[in-house]
Amino acid sequence: MLFCVLALAFALGARAEGAAPWQNWQNTLQAGDPLVGKIWSVREKRFITARRLADDLGQAKYILIGEIHDNADHHRLQAWLIDQVAKVRKPAVVMEMISLDKAAKLGAYLARPDASGAGLGPALDWAKGGWPDWSFYQPIADAVFRAGVPLRPGDPGRAAIRSVASGGLASLEADERKRLALDKPLSPGLDEALGRDIKESHCGLLPEAALGPMTQVQRYRDAGLASALVTAGKGGGAILIAGNGHVRSDRGVPWYLVGHAAAAKISSVMLLEMTEGAATVADLAVTGPDGEPAADYLWFTPRAEREDQCEKLRRHFAK
Repeated sequence: MLFCVLALAFALGARAEGAAPWQNWQNTLQAGDPLVGKIWSVREKRFITARRLADDLGQAKYILIGEIHDNADHHRLQAWLIDQVAKVRKPAVVMEMISLDKAAKLGAYLARPDASGAGLGPALDWAKGGWPDWSFYQPIADAVFRAGVPLRPGDPGRAAIRSVASGGLASLEADERKRLALDKPLSPGLDEALGRDIKESHCGLLPEAALGPMTQVQRYRDAGLASALVTAGKGGGAILIAGNGHVRSDRGVPWYLVGHAAAAKISSVMLLEMTEGAATVADLAVTGPDGEPAADYLWFTPRAEREDQCEKLRRHFAK
């Protein structure tokens, strides 16, 4: 009888452990790579466990968790981290994908007694927003409902972004630029690196005249996300769910957060896919102009299968 009880306990424990997102990948490309599932602490220059990462993040007021938008594993890891941090305190969750012009719809849906993770996407007209299918993001919403934490919009509204795209940061009132910490320029090195990254991420297909406005839009969005975090995090702090480009510590949202709350602890995590031929942390790390990784923690995952993004852009520009 004792053997049966122990065997059952072992089986249940193994099943629970096997359900961990980093042991049950949905994507298969390079899933067997030795680095997959490992977490690199930039500050300590060593690998740490997922449990240790969650404990570390629990000590930060502002937690930024990056992603590649169409990688389902990234959203499952983000959901797991929300679950773990919510055991320590109740931070608000701010999502880049929910813009400020959706705030009324978001608030109305969250106030409903039947609100759920499954229903949130349709309530926000998610399918019209250009993001990957709601099934990718529902694990994050499910974690929010499980934890009973606030969910807040992050990105500025489309009209505001269009205004900056056409008129630059100068189109904002001086008080608004100061409020958003946009009255301070990036260093020349960071500004140049931002323009280069935007050019490369668009496969070199953007006309040179478009790069300046796009860098200003990126800065505006980073600053807006930082402001949303500060507003949402007045109680138990806040977690940002956003693309990796926004969570980078050298010039992304953390750069602006420091202007709002210099004494607050800020921690950023990048979820990074394996790439062909990568064998070391240095091969995969997103770095700043100084060559240092642009996040506090790097978590490596399998790569999602997707069509060639440059070819997709070429077709788009050809229309």
